[in-house]
Amino acid sequence: MRVVLYDGIQETHVVSSLERALRSRGHEVYNTGRFGSGYLFRDTDELLPSISSHLDLITGFRPDLVLVFRPASAPYPVLQVLRGAGAVVATWLSDDPVLFKDSYGSVIDLYDLVLHCGNESVLRFYEQRFGRPTGVNFPFWTDHAAFPAVYGRHEPESTVMFLGNMVGPVRRARYEQLAAMGHSVRVYGRMEADPAGMGGGFLDSDAEVAKAGGRAQVALNIPQFFSAYRGQPTWFPGLEDLGHFDLPSRVVQYAAMGLPVVSVVPGSPRSPAFPEMEVCGSIEEADRWITDMLDSGGLSALAARTLHRFDRSFSATARVQALEALLQDDSWRSLDAAERTVWFLQFDGRTVPDGSVTPVAPVTAEIRDSPSTRDTPLSAERAGDVILAYRYPPRRFDATDVIRRELEDWGRLAAVWIPEDNDDDGLRSLLASLEGGPVRYLVLADGLRLSAREADAARDASLSTVCLLSEETFSPSDAARYDLVVRIGPAPVDRVNLLGPAKNALHTPAVVESAFLAAVQRRTAQPHDSSDAWTGLTVIRSDDGSEAGTGAGASADPVADSLGHVFTGPARDLTTRDLATRDVAAGDLKDAGPDELVGALSGTAVYLQPAGSGRQRSYAPVTPYAVCAGPVVLTSRHPANRFDDVWSDWLLKIGSAEEAALKLDRLSGASRVAGASGVAESSKVADAEGRGWLLDARRQLDDWFRRADAHRAIGRVNGSADLGVLGNPGSPGDPADLPSPLAPDADRMVLLDYGYPLDAAAFAWAAGEYVAMGLSYTGADLVRGMRVLQGDRVLAETRFPAGSTQAVDLIATGAPDPAREPVSVELLGDPAHRLHRMTRVRLRMGVHRGTRLASATSAPGLAIHLLPRPVSPAGPPRLQHHPGPPERRHP
Repeated sequence: MRVVLYDGIQETHVVSSLERALRSRGHEVYNTGRFGSGYLFRDTDELLPSISSHLDLITGFRPDLVLVFRPASAPYPVLQVLRGAGAVVATWLSDDPVLFKDSYGSVIDLYDLVLHCGNESVLRFYEQRFGRPTGVNFPFWTDHAAFPAVYGRHEPESTVMFLGNMVGPVRRARYEQLAAMGHSVRVYGRMEADPAGMGGGFLDSDAEVAKAGGRAQVALNIPQFFSAYRGQPTWFPGLEDLGHFDLPSRVVQYAAMGLPVVSVVPGSPRSPAFPEMEVCGSIEEADRWITDMLDSGGLSALAARTLHRFDRSFSATARVQALEALLQDDSWRSLDAAERTVWFLQFDGRTVPDGSVTPVAPVTAEIRDSPSTRDTPLSAERAGDVILAYRYPPRRFDATDVIRRELEDWGRLAAVWIPEDNDDDGLRSLLASLEGGPVRYLVLADGLRLSAREADAARDASLSTVCLLSEETFSPSDAARYDLVVRIGPAPVDRVNLLGPAKNALHTPAVVESAFLAAVQRRTAQPHDSSDAWTGLTVIRSDDGSEAGTGAGASADPVADSLGHVFTGPARDLTTRDLATRDVAAGDLKDAGPDELVGALSGTAVYLQPAGSGRQRSYAPVTPYAVCAGPVVLTSRHPANRFDDVWSDWLLKIGSAEEAALKLDRLSGASRVAGASGVAESSKVADAEGRGWLLDARRQLDDWFRRADAHRAIGRVNGSADLGVLGNPGSPGDPADLPSPLAPDADRMVLLDYGYPLDAAAFAWAAGEYVAMGLSYTGADLVRGMRVLQGDRVLAETRFPAGSTQAVDLIATGAPDPAREPVSVELLGDPAHRLHRMTRVRLRMGVHRGTRLASATSAPGLAIHLLPRPVSPAGPPRLQHHPGPPERRHP
């Protein structure tokens, strides 16, 4: 089965775990990645730049199932395109029922399959509104790749773990209740104040959640009640009657880690969907239950049952089994709301499917990682064969600066070219001057771009072109002018995934000079008791532009200013509190050589103050170097962390010095478990070495040049080839831009308003015979007719209302003229549809030949007859709301 995962949600592990599970069961998967945000529908024209390239690949992929994770990212014209691919179109409503008014309610009848995320009350609500069962309960899921089973792995940091924020009046009252518990509580989330000392910091990654989970004995869940949404934009009458989020994502994460779960829901029975989760009416009652379980020694057994429940019913594998069943059997439609709430429990994620299933490789168009070149020797050096072009001199440690230094040190930099002001022809003149010379590569950075004419000039000069990006918008159609496009560093999610469909694009976290990495290796090989080795905390302060070396330009930072005080204060239970600290101004690093820079970034931990201020803060430019130097790297949590953060697993993000101490202590605890004989230190160095290999600028440049050469060699820089879909001749982007003929039994994606020639063997018959072609297609609501042409001459044409037919029979008699152009067929689209120029539908063609009746009148030449096969027109979507009959079973 071919499955498309369309868009995503903030909990990225949900979609990624499903992709892994689908592939492990032999399904092919195309994952667009997350590109949407919010819950309000966007205008199609506004959304189109983010999705057009994905839609082209989706239709060429010919999926069996498209699963939409954010309905607001698929307005009706987009849904029509997805449906035109011939797939079952489904959606998962992760915020059920809160977004019913603004996002979910209006699309229920537009999907073939709706997967709810709510309990019996929620399912009954939908049934009453629409007069029928609309879907089954499909709760959150994940896998152990994201959240490993860690219960009991470490010494407990607290008895109770709670994932959630404590901001706002309602949650402040919750904080006071948790503080009054008789057991130690660690709260992981945002907090306004923490007088009880319960804060464990905000956990910025799944890995941090797992580390914290291994240090707790019980997990606490306090769900969000829908009544709390009164006065919010998403409020609608009746929402308060639907209760609460029954199984939020954090409960599934708890279960995946093997933690016993207790949920506080006043007046609620135990959840039938998760019977192993204890439900208490108050925090006080939960406190007493925890005491009883500790006294009886029953927590370990409950933890084992909870983990068993996760593996069986809440794993991504179990959800794949449920999807497979939903596509084959719709008997769920006869079940009542209570039965549909627990419908998913029949699937066991621990079972092995019948027969041999071979996991398939991902087909997702990603640009996140480039293939390993670790074992590939560097290409033979050619002196001065690279031109680096940029608009403004780069800052130290910017990617452009690193690449310039690396090319100089490597001996391959022929020149740096910076355009003069108002020089529109400078780049074209440069390209002309390079023709026939030793320069083979042109690297463009800092927003410099090639026009179509300049791309032709580069090709004429036999130059391989590489375009470097950071955060700017860039589409596959833009990428087609270059041999290779490389996005470097963190960037907004929608812009990162936008380049996914381009076959000549990749994404790298950063580039780091090979000379610096060699200095790191030299220092690592030295004895650990070296007299000049710093073993404390280093604080790298951003610089406001003053002279380097004075330290006077170091900016104030509340976190940085308090780090020294906290880390040298009373030790309490935090082993990291005895670290000595030193301050280094970022300006002092600009002229540092490799060994000096390694020394400045050494120590047990390094804090990097973000550059800029307010919402314009960003990572310190030296961050990639710091994560390769070996120490633990900390930085303040800032808006850039909401990007597609390719550095998130290498950094600890903090909001205060206290949070830094907590996170470092958690790491040191893990190190002690790993072993007190240097295992943790060697692991830290190994991680740094691995990052150094990944970010090595010279190896990456060598890989980029190989890729650019290979791309130019196959002649795909003409602006169209990169958008073609393999296995679908005739799509935009075929080298000759000519579709291959439609052969008998053809089954392919075709563009609307685009002529496809009929195969000569299919369009041939003997004297006295006729040929009948059955042409059926998906996306009937997109097609308004069919036309048959021979060259520019129209042989036959039929038109009909969109959605009224899903097939046309073509009857041909007489004798075609072999000297004329081939006969072609064209499906006519709806010009009112906003995406009809890029829409493709799935066309199937069957061919039958028969003998004409003797009484039939013989036509002197070729005659074509088109006979639409009418179907019952679909009624308009039922978007109105009505109370419907009371709860019942459906026959």
